[in-house]
Parts: sequence; C-alpha cells; structure tokens
Amino acid sequence: MKIEKEKAEELVKRLKSKGAEEKSPPEHASYRLSLNRGELVVYESGSIVYSGKEKEKLKETVIEELLSLEENLPRVGCDEAGKGEFFGPLVVACVCADRKCLRELLNLEVKDSKKINPEKLKELAEKIKGSCTGIVRVISPETYNREYEKFRNVNRYLEMVYLEILKKLLKKCKPKEIVIDKFSSRVEEVLKKRLKGTAGNLKITAREKGESDPVVAAASIVAKAERLKALKELSDKLGFEVKEGNLNNGELLRKIPREKLHRFVKLHFNVKEKP
Repeated sequence: MKIEKEKAEELVKRLKSKGAEEKSPPEHASYRLSLNRGELVVYESGSIVYSGKEKEKLKETVIEELLSLEENLPRVGCDEAGKGEFFGPLVVACVCADRKCLRELLNLEVKDSKKINPEKLKELAEKIKGSCTGIVRVISPETYNREYEKFRNVNRYLEMVYLEILKKLLKKCKPKEIVIDKFSSRVEEVLKKRLKGTAGNLKITAREKGESDPVVAAASIVAKAERLKALKELSDKLGFEVKEGNLNNGELLRKIPREKLHRFVKLHFNVKEKP
C-alpha cells in the first residue's frame, strides 16, 4: 500500500490520537508507529509495511482512517501498459472506485504493477475486476498501426483512447474526480476541455507517478495483467516466447515474415532486427 505525503501525515496524527506510540523510524522511512501489538512503518516512498501479532487489526484501523480522509469518491484512476514496447498490444484501463471498491483496493495493498510478480498480478487484477467498475481496452498492434496513422504521435493517440474510454465509463459511474498517470504535458488540459459538461463539476488531475493513488494503481495492475495475457497469446501464435520490454526482443523480429510484422509490432518504433 502507498499513500501520499499529506495523507501519511494526517494518518499518523490520527493514529497517535488513538494511542499509537511513535518510534524511531528505520532508514528511508518517515514514520514508525506501534499500536497495541501491531506496528507500521511509513517509508519516504509512501509505502506502508505492517508487522506484529496484531498487524491485520492495525491494517483495518489504517484502512478505516484512510477512507475517512477521502473526499473525492467515487474516483476514476487511469493507466496504460505497453506504450513504450514495440511488441504486443497497448492496453489502457480506467477503474472507477466507490467507497466499497476503495476499501478492497486498500485491503489488497495495491501498488505500481511494475513491482508485482506476474502470478500475483493476475490474481490481483481478477479481484479488482470483481470489486470495481471499469473499462479496459486491449489494442492489438494491427489496430494500433492503423489508428496511429491518424495522429502520427503516440501521446495524441493515447489522449484519444482515454477520451473514448472515459466517455463510456462516465455513463456507468458518476465520479467526482479523474486521476490519470501523467504521460504528456497537455493530457490534463485536453481531458478537461473535451470532457467539459459531461459530468458536472468534475475534477481532472494528471499526476506524475500516479500509481501512488490506489485507484490508479488498480488501473495499472489491470492493464499490465491484460497485456501479459495478450503476450502469452501472441507467443502461442508465433511459436516462441515474447517477453516484456524491448531489450531482448530485437532478435525475435528475424523470425516474423516482413509482411506479417504489422500484426505483432508497433511499426512507428522503426525497430531493426538483430543480425
């Protein structure tokens, strides 16, 4: 679980009012508190780690306090996976969290998908989809290459995809806020302009390292899990494993007939096969 600095400060204040004892924090941590027979450490990154015999009870207390601090619910969180990778699909996900959904996200201790192993990631994604409303779009390389031609810029294209998803999602839920992991300097401005009047006084925020918000982290997990699933299907079609990232995939290009490349690769990367 990760929380923002301001929420961490308020959480510590509330726990101390409940009798929590503040102790000297370990390296790279801001706070260390013990309450009854549970202990938590809040790291400078915003991560919370629990320990002690009553750690689950302390965790439940923390969740209740964090929920009581929430003002902008329901809230939509958005993130994508595969934007910078030339093999496989681009996956975009938006999750709408009400209080019940957010409670589950905090209980699951969701965090940036890049820090979760694949098996755990798939498990978390299924639990998130079972508890929260959302929309995920898996854009195959073939579709991506066709649609990209209209924009010739990946950020402009991604803005369009987010707009399409959010317009559909706003018919399913009525959020007070949309938080999106910031991928361009103008995405917040574009969304505000294009969604103006869609859902009243809707707050829209594009945030660096947006996964510190549990709802954005949930979207990150769902997007990454869907991409991993698509890469497995892609590997089955090709007859060899396609891994995440670009580092070791250049040599795989030699195995794909040039006329079929557009079905597996985002062509604007202009990647070259290894000799």
